[in-house]
Amino acid sequence: MSRISEQSLENVKAAVDMVELINGRTPLRKVGARYTGRCPFHDERTPSFSVDPVDKLYFCFGCKKAGDAIRFVQDTENLDFVGAVEWLGDRFGVEIAYDETSPEAEKRRGEQRRLLALLEDAAGFYTRYLWESGQAAAARSYLGERGLTEETARSFRLGFSPTAWDRVCAAALAKGFTPAELERAGLSSRGRRGPVDRFRGRLMFPLADARGRVRGFGARQMPGGEPPKYLNSPEGVMFHKSETVYGLDHARQTITTQSRAIVVEGYTDVLALHQAGMPEAVASMGTALTDHQVRELARVCGSGTLYLAFDADAAGEGAALRGMQMAESTGMEVRVVTLPDGRDPADVAISDPDAFRTALARSCGVLGFRIGRVLAAGGSRDQIYRRAATVLGSAPPSVERDEQVRLVSGRLGLTPDLAAGLTRRQAEGQAVSAPAPQRVRRSPRERDERLFLAMCLALPERGRVLLGDLEHVHFSDASHWEAATHIRRMLAGEDISEASARWAPLIGELNALAAREAASEWALEELYWKLHLYRAEDGLKAMRENADLNLSRQRELQGLEELRLSVLARLDAIRAQAPDR
Repeated sequence: MSRISEQSLENVKAAVDMVELINGRTPLRKVGARYTGRCPFHDERTPSFSVDPVDKLYFCFGCKKAGDAIRFVQDTENLDFVGAVEWLGDRFGVEIAYDETSPEAEKRRGEQRRLLALLEDAAGFYTRYLWESGQAAAARSYLGERGLTEETARSFRLGFSPTAWDRVCAAALAKGFTPAELERAGLSSRGRRGPVDRFRGRLMFPLADARGRVRGFGARQMPGGEPPKYLNSPEGVMFHKSETVYGLDHARQTITTQSRAIVVEGYTDVLALHQAGMPEAVASMGTALTDHQVRELARVCGSGTLYLAFDADAAGEGAALRGMQMAESTGMEVRVVTLPDGRDPADVAISDPDAFRTALARSCGVLGFRIGRVLAAGGSRDQIYRRAATVLGSAPPSVERDEQVRLVSGRLGLTPDLAAGLTRRQAEGQAVSAPAPQRVRRSPRERDERLFLAMCLALPERGRVLLGDLEHVHFSDASHWEAATHIRRMLAGEDISEASARWAPLIGELNALAAREAASEWALEELYWKLHLYRAEDGLKAMRENADLNLSRQRELQGLEELRLSVLARLDAIRAQAPDR
């Protein structure tokens, strides 16, 4: 095992601001030479938690919890000692050094250092090419048309990838990097005569982790270029889309200081907001916040406010709503921002920053946002009433819920009995469920997804191959996709030590499930194709709900139906070969 050097340990302890650290979990108030607040480890009304900012220690007079900054992070972030020190190093900008006792660990760290160096070198090359090459004129014009200044683009290290097939690969090979390292860094694809550049003729956005280390790239298509519009680095040892919060390395300090973050969808939205004087902006790489992204934001934002400025339709999708609820469950206040005339954040921030600030001030809570969508969807009064009751009945009692009940009641002209019925389901549910925790009920699809992951663990060689062929759309729940990504990395032999503690309970549960269900190759194949079947049926359902299908969409619908039938045939063939059927 690797051991953190004594010097790094001392550097971390010296850099920690104990008040800032604990303020992210519970508000503190200065009393004499100490700070006090409510204990983050147990419920209490009267503050009994005391913090010594000089000796950097805490003590609770109620539950007797005590310790230093490392102990605090271990307990609040569920990390082991090494993980807690690394977490603090990230938070307070201390580089961690290790006294290695394992050749394998040293080898892994050496490989990662080389990949980070390769990505850093590529980012520098792309940046120089953007500002010095005539080939990048279209990219510079695009930035100008979006209202983004050179200063802003340089601060985020934007670049341009040459149109030549192997410009970056050739330069990297000449510097001593290997074809395998180029592929692992996500910079190359395999060509007939060797590696070729993955990114060509595109505007490049370096994707960095919270410490500012480049882990991958987002690449935008230029006019006349080859699709897709955006091409990201592939999922691999260095880059994981679901774990990336774009711009967090720039915004982290402001978010911590102001206890608020603005979350948008796109890279240019982040640049525009920073340029307009809102440096707390970050992007979620899509509208569905993942569990990892929520935890990253919660670490820097504490119990502050998360403003979500997504496209209005996308923000209402199930995955986006689940992300909002995840964020609320961490203690953050979530506000949904509606922009004027449905414009995107970058356009509003560049043309009228005050209009964006006004939109922030007028933002609404998640419950208000959902009720707003219910009322806007129209329908008969009874239909609106039932939809509103579904939303309000599942919400816990709060001032906001009362406000929304009054809004719906006033809009529909409800009698007092009907108005009370809007929240009745929750009240009845609380009375029934309060005495004991309920068993989690999973849908057949969710059970199949979990059993598939369990079988992958039990049959790692085949499981790794099948997992590599699936995408997030094959899973009904974002947490299942995150688990699948983690298991794929684990089966590929990647270094997952940083996340092992988090996933240990689930891995244990899946191992037990695989043992109980007697894992077999044919069962694994059957589950794999069932996930494809669910995916095809999702697509068919979505398209059939759209009554106005044009010719192109009708052909797409036909293609999906053919795919569904071919998957069913494949399932029949697998089941016919099953040994016990």
